[in-house]
Amino acid sequence: MPTFRIITFGCKVNQCDSAGMAHELTARGFRLAALGTVPDLVLVNTCTVTKRADQQARQAIRRMTREHPQVHLWVTGCYAQRDPAALAALPGVQVVFGNQEKASLEHILNSCLRNRHLAADLPSCLIGQDWVEGKFSRCQSKSLTEPGARQWVDNFSVTAPFQPLRVYPVASQTRARLKIQEGCNHRCSYCIVPKVRGPRRSLEMDAVQAALHELADLGYREVVLTGVDLGQYGLDHTPASSLAALVQRLRETASWPFRFRLSSLEPQMVTPELLDELAAWPNFCPHFHLPLQSGAAPVLAAMGRPYGPQEFRDLVNEISRRFPGAGLGLDVLVGFPEETASDFAATRDLIAALPVTYLHVFPYSLRPDTPAANLKPLPGKEIQTRARIMRELGHQKKQQFQEAQLGHVREVLVEGPAAQGCYLQGLSDHYLRVVFPGPAAWRNRIVKVRFLKRQGEVMAGEPA
Repeated sequence: MPTFRIITFGCKVNQCDSAGMAHELTARGFRLAALGTVPDLVLVNTCTVTKRADQQARQAIRRMTREHPQVHLWVTGCYAQRDPAALAALPGVQVVFGNQEKASLEHILNSCLRNRHLAADLPSCLIGQDWVEGKFSRCQSKSLTEPGARQWVDNFSVTAPFQPLRVYPVASQTRARLKIQEGCNHRCSYCIVPKVRGPRRSLEMDAVQAALHELADLGYREVVLTGVDLGQYGLDHTPASSLAALVQRLRETASWPFRFRLSSLEPQMVTPELLDELAAWPNFCPHFHLPLQSGAAPVLAAMGRPYGPQEFRDLVNEISRRFPGAGLGLDVLVGFPEETASDFAATRDLIAALPVTYLHVFPYSLRPDTPAANLKPLPGKEIQTRARIMRELGHQKKQQFQEAQLGHVREVLVEGPAAQGCYLQGLSDHYLRVVFPGPAAWRNRIVKVRFLKRQGEVMAGEPA
């Protein structure tokens, strides 16, 4: 039985994609390679949101080729969508395919493998819409030593349907991620995502419910609803729907055996209707993640973000009022071209004044073919300095949030044993890592835990 390993970079959506592809590989007779063994097939699922993400993917590919030249190496993901030729030119890469083609992995395997085990004569194939249509004239055999993989990445169409990967069990995980939305119609000046993920597409509500019933049968106790721009869910439907309408349907039509968490939401998509539905939903984990990016009005305008600092402040305060004690994380992009010292100070001051619990800080990274690529960048050292200052602020905010939880009781999903002794580890409903004593049999249970002390990045507690 051939073995495989998937190396995943980037966001939760990519993690969903990788898990779905793993499911398809398993269904086709592959087995996940054990730790410490060399797999027959390695699939690298790339990210391209920053220059650093591109570099990490190339490094991983070169390292795999250098250390295990016999491995069959395929590359997909956002970097593959943006610049397939660059990846195809790397030594050892045999197959490059884009984000749309992930849903066609079964077709790829059927043709490439020809129902055989992986062998030294595995063909490298030109992959694209021809696979979906069953036309394989572009698939050509290549020797492993022949430089340059053949590749094809289809452009996205506004009429392209949502192509979900199948629901899958992941034995090592107690939380399931369900991708219900793909693509983005926003046009932020710094962002490459719409070009590599395509326009917004959403899973139909009936299909969402069917997938959730499947996850319930698999025994999950938490499901994270995720998407490239989750807040745009349903806007592509006819007639148009919304994330609030989906939440209402899930809240009213079934008694789910798990709690729900939402992935990142664009601030302008967090409507009063959505907050109303979430507040009325006992299954909802009070945890929000919002991309602020900047707290300076001129920078937000240059970024193409459709809100101002005061609007963002009002939204965060409303969330805090309606969901007391909620976890609230922010994405912050520092060093955008022409961001002045006073712009950066405005961002820092806004975040310092808000009830934020953690930050994800991103130094600005020029992305080709985006409007911001034509602007004069700031010096790299200045960008790194601002990133360090913002990360320090994020660390302070998290410590403050942790201290405020002492003595409180929250629900924690037990993920398994912790590193120390007979302790368990898990994730609270408001997104804090927690360790506490308890038996291993509590894995995949939701337990009420009282927080006793802060222990570095995690909270230590006891069963309540």
